[in-house]
Amino acid sequence: MTAFEYYDYKAINSRNALWRFVAGPRSIGKTYGSKVDSVKRAIRNGEQTLWIRRTRTELGPAKARFFDTIAREYPGFEFRVDGDEGRVKLDGGKEQTVCAFVPLSLADQYKGTEYPNVTRMVYDECYVKPGTNMRYLPDEVEALRQLWITANRGRTDRNGRAATKVTLLGNPYTLDNPWFLEFGFDGSREWQKGQGTNGDVILHLVDADRYVRRVTETIYGKALGTSIIDYGEGEYFLPDGGYVVDERPADSRPFATLVTLRGVFGLWQAEDSRRMFVTVGPLAAPEAPVVTFEPMAVRPGVPLADGQHFIRKESRRHYRRGSMFLVTQAAMLARQALAR
Repeated sequence: MTAFEYYDYKAINSRNALWRFVAGPRSIGKTYGSKVDSVKRAIRNGEQTLWIRRTRTELGPAKARFFDTIAREYPGFEFRVDGDEGRVKLDGGKEQTVCAFVPLSLADQYKGTEYPNVTRMVYDECYVKPGTNMRYLPDEVEALRQLWITANRGRTDRNGRAATKVTLLGNPYTLDNPWFLEFGFDGSREWQKGQGTNGDVILHLVDADRYVRRVTETIYGKALGTSIIDYGEGEYFLPDGGYVVDERPADSRPFATLVTLRGVFGLWQAEDSRRMFVTVGPLAAPEAPVVTFEPMAVRPGVPLADGQHFIRKESRRHYRRGSMFLVTQAAMLARQALAR
């Protein structure tokens, strides 16, 4: 029997980023490889991992059978899940904690918890598949940042950087997800740096051609085929929530000018208020308010519209229900702010 070739983390770890996204199709061993790394670190150095899923509902089945496949790699070791911890029994009967299981939705409840031995956080299945009952959390990116701060507690590595590194795994499905929007990722290149992060956040959009060969060597390969992992032609990602149109309706009404870190845009509502359109440049209508959704873009005359502001609530409603339309490709730059 041919050994399963799982995703090799050497390349992405060598870049020494603080946050590392591994985005790619199923059955290339992203999760398995990360579990192997966590077990190795625990056995060799006593290091621990925070293993994260979005909700406790998602975490339950993932936790229950966490070690089922890994145990085969370590004959003679005993693995078990005890409550919210995964443990391994070492020589001499001593137990070592491999990981602590945490639902991101309850991250606030972990403030004040000490994790002195945690050096890795793994957020598995960080992307939501459209058409399912799964949903991204409100302010999901910020929730993970706060959990990271809790776990790291100011600890540094030998380079003076945060001792706890974060790995995010999943199949992105759409470009229009909060993680890609937050860091300016797209589907154009295999390796990308998060915008404005100076390389502290990186993405490996797994090279499909390379991993097609690996996938087809697994027991699923021939049945799965390769069409689902075609990044190269741009067909891997499903359509985004914001549809691009050539022009807005003549009877649409000016709603607001939105100032973002990527430019200034006009928001227009259809006459029946059932659709919203985004154009490039400020509105000429003097009665239209000028706002921003991004704290860094606040300046005199440009107040912050928080989550309860009617402009933010109305634009979010359209964005999430798919009734937000971007007028020309140039308006795509507004997506990051609109998705907040």
